[in-house]
Amino acid sequence: MYAIYDLGRAPVTYDAMNFLVVARLWASRRGFSGFHTIFVRAPNEGFRDQTPKDRTLTVDEKVWRLSHILMPMAAAARDCVGVSIVNDRRDLGVILKNLDAEQIFPPNYTVEEPFTVIFLAAVFRLSPTESEMNTFQPSPAGLGKVDEWLAARVPGGRPVVITLRTSRVEPERNSRTAEWLAAARAIRDRGYPVLFVPDTELVTGGCEDREFEDFPVFALGAMDLDLRLAMYRRALLNMADNGGPSFLNFYMEDSKIVCFLPVDKLPIVVAAGGESRLALLLGMELGGNFPYGSPVRRLVWRPDRAPAILEEFDRSIAALES
Repeated sequence: MYAIYDLGRAPVTYDAMNFLVVARLWASRRGFSGFHTIFVRAPNEGFRDQTPKDRTLTVDEKVWRLSHILMPMAAAARDCVGVSIVNDRRDLGVILKNLDAEQIFPPNYTVEEPFTVIFLAAVFRLSPTESEMNTFQPSPAGLGKVDEWLAARVPGGRPVVITLRTSRVEPERNSRTAEWLAAARAIRDRGYPVLFVPDTELVTGGCEDREFEDFPVFALGAMDLDLRLAMYRRALLNMADNGGPSFLNFYMEDSKIVCFLPVDKLPIVVAAGGESRLALLLGMELGGNFPYGSPVRRLVWRPDRAPAILEEFDRSIAALES
C-alpha cells in the first residue's frame, strides 16, 4: 500500500505519527504486507501555510523538519517498507494512475483533491487493538547506543526521563521549566536518577546545557528520532509536557509515560474552545486518555506545577512498585 502524506494539507510536525499509525492499521486490515510512505510537496513553496505555526516556520525550516523528523519517523514505523519524497505533484499523479485504488491511502485521495489524516480522533475512530497501537519501535543499534550513554552518564539505574517544550513558536505553550526542575530535584532526592530530553530548538541553538542545572541532558534524542525512541524505551518512567514527540510513547510497546496537557496555556488554534476544544481535537472526552491507558501510561489534565508533577510521579511509582 502507498500512504500519501500531502504537505499541502498536513504539517511538518509530530502530528504525522497519527497518520503513520492509521496507515499501518489500514494496510494491515486490508491484507497488505506493508506500506510505503510518500511525502508529496505542495505547489509553489512546497508546504502548507494555514496555521499560525505554519506561517512562523520558514520554508528552509520546513524542509529540515521533513528530512530530520518526518522521514525518520516513517522509517521507524512498523511495516513501513520504504520512504520517498515527491517534489513535483505531477509525478505523483503518474504513480497513482498505475496503482489499484485499494493500494492508495488515504482512500479516494487524488492529487487534484488532496487530503490527509493527522488528528488523534482518526486513530480512535478505528478502535485500534493494543497490537495496532504498537507502531513505533527503536532499532537494536539505537538501544545499544543509549545503553552505552546511560552507562557513562546515568550509572546505577533506569532514569526518569523528562521531555519539555521550549520553542520560539507559540511560546505561551512552553513548559514551565522552573517547575519541572523543582520537581526533578525532589525526584532525585527520592533516589531516582533524572535526565532531560530538551526541545530541538534548544539543541540547534546551542543552549541545552544552560537550562537544566546539573541534570544530565540527552541532546542526542532531540536530533535523532531512533535514539529518542530508545531512551523512551529504557526509561523507568517518562514524564512530559505538551505532547508532541512524547506522544510516541503511547504508540510504543511497554513504554511508560505521564504527559501533562497544556490546559492553562492553550495555543491560538484551541483558545476559543478552551479545554473542551482541546478534548475535541484529541478525539476524547474531557479528562480522557489514550486507549489501553494505565496508571503508568496516561495523560494529565492539570497545569505543570511542581506539586502536581510530584503527585503524578508518586502515583506512577506506586503503581510500578505494586
